[in-house]
Amino acid sequence: MKRASKIIRTVIAAIAGVLLIWVSTNYFNVGTIIGWVIFGSIIALSVLWKKFCALVKRLWSKVFGKIAVCFIGAAAAFAVGICVFFSVNMISSTEKPLDKTEAVIILGCQVRGEEPSAMLKNRLDAALEVLRDNPAAVCIASGGKGDNENISEAECMRRYLIANGIDDERIITEDKSASTEENLAFSREILGNIGISDNIMIVTSEFHQYRAAVYAKKNGLQTGAHSAQTPVYNLLNYWVREWGTLVMAFIK
Repeated sequence: MKRASKIIRTVIAAIAGVLLIWVSTNYFNVGTIIGWVIFGSIIALSVLWKKFCALVKRLWSKVFGKIAVCFIGAAAAFAVGICVFFSVNMISSTEKPLDKTEAVIILGCQVRGEEPSAMLKNRLDAALEVLRDNPAAVCIASGGKGDNENISEAECMRRYLIANGIDDERIITEDKSASTEENLAFSREILGNIGISDNIMIVTSEFHQYRAAVYAKKNGLQTGAHSAQTPVYNLLNYWVREWGTLVMAFIK
């Protein structure tokens, strides 16, 4: 039994170690920090399991210790449940086809100088697929100008779409938003002015679609989803970061 327990803990520590390396060799963002905390804690528990059990046993012998153990255990279980809940919904939200598409909303991402970043380019290429399949659909390029960007994300997207054969008259730029929440709120106002509230396709990265759908629903929009694929080496950071941003989306 002890040998089996040791093998299980070794496997868990090894998997967490791989994930820790994965999350550490990427773009640094909030997801990196969350990953360090989660995977580092799993490794520490796996390595120090006997000492951890001894500590719990000592705490359990006292009234306040029991309360502390129950509280921490419940909090940990709740956090794991939230991460699983979010991940399941993120996976299920990546693609949602529509029978008819009247409008396409492309959610912005970083612009490098005046050129789209790799992630934004992937979103634009995914949007081109939808726009070419639905030649009557209008397109909202949604994204403001960041501090390190020479032009707005919306303008960068407009230029890329035109360069790839999309008629300028189909493109509406929304260049004031600075968050996903604002992307959808400001796009709703634009679509409302032209009488569209459903048959709307949201194009963004796969990890981002669920949060976009949450804000779309808050704004009364009926939407589908077509996702750009994030390179595997980048995906874990953004996926883990998304857990934190989703918590904020539900709190607001």
